[in-house]
Amino acid sequence: MTTTPPESPAQGQDPAVTAANASARAKVLGWARRSIDLIPTSWLITGAGAVLLATTAVFGGLEAAAVDPTPVVEVGETFAGSDLEMTVLGVELRDELSAESGRTLVFPDEEKSERILVVTVDVVNTFDKPRPSTANPPQSPVLDGIRIEGLDQKGDVFRADDGERAPRLQPDVPARMLLTWTVGPDDFHDGDEITVTLPESDHYVGQSVMRGDYWVDVRVGATLTATIDEVPLP
Repeated sequence: MTTTPPESPAQGQDPAVTAANASARAKVLGWARRSIDLIPTSWLITGAGAVLLATTAVFGGLEAAAVDPTPVVEVGETFAGSDLEMTVLGVELRDELSAESGRTLVFPDEEKSERILVVTVDVVNTFDKPRPSTANPPQSPVLDGIRIEGLDQKGDVFRADDGERAPRLQPDVPARMLLTWTVGPDDFHDGDEITVTLPESDHYVGQSVMRGDYWVDVRVGATLTATIDEVPLP
């Protein structure tokens, strides 16, 4: 018994239909090639990069980029940050604090045996306009951004010569400043080593709603280790 094999899809089909289908497929392929040619190369690279990042994330992510260590400076060494040149001259414990003019600046509570921790710093405003020496935010880009490790609060800022509190810093005019913290009798002692951090930030110029000069992205620019020298009353 002879069995007639089944016809293939192409067999028995109208030649005109076959030709039309082939022409349609050719048009679709041609359109796809032209569409790909119209996509900017940068888009293709970006898309490929996105696929690479997604694939990398699945397999553990990219290796963290190396981070430069925070600079370490010494007492008497100048650090430039936040458009300021800051030179810490020393750290002292005092029973009271007066300016060079004789004006008393800080009044610790004698009954609580409080004392005053003082950081003396020379500063030059290297920006081309006057600037305040203090700022309201907790993270300050200016002098009250100088912090003592172990103390949460910011220090009060005074001019060493006349005792002016939170003075403005004039461009390119050196000024000696005192940063002060009132501390308890057991918080710090003569001879203790403490860590001081100096601020760094980025200058930003407001263009729309908030115009003017701003210092943003406040961070630790440098650290300094100093020994406390106790200064008793005369």
